[in-house]
Amino acid sequence: MQTLFTPRPGTIVGDARLAGQEEGFKEGFREGFREGRAAGKAEQLLHLMERRGFSLTEETRQRITTCTDVPLLDLWFDRAIDATTLDEIFARPSATDRVPAPAQSPERTAVPSQEPRNPGPSAT
Repeated sequence: MQTLFTPRPGTIVGDARLAGQEEGFKEGFREGFREGRAAGKAEQLLHLMERRGFSLTEETRQRITTCTDVPLLDLWFDRAIDATTLDEIFARPSATDRVPAPAQSPERTAVPSQEPRNPGPSAT
């Protein structure tokens, strides 16, 4: 016979269990969001490559749809805009490639020296 434990708020064990369940849900949500984002980018890349007339094998489609590295998918997409061969798209990233960085909040990307200055009234 199996007994079920129902966590009750207001108890040490219950609060800890409920907090763990909530954290697990949040992490699962974040992971699902990342997977969905990668899948969307892969779909866009496949669409672009088809529109550009690339002959896509099942192996190539599999490579793209199973990739979960969003910056790499972005790099392949950027290359697919101008590439003439699949080898150009899938070449190893080099030091000269602009691999997009993950999105950051505006506070982290702002550069104080580039903000507009208010010169104030002129002294003339």
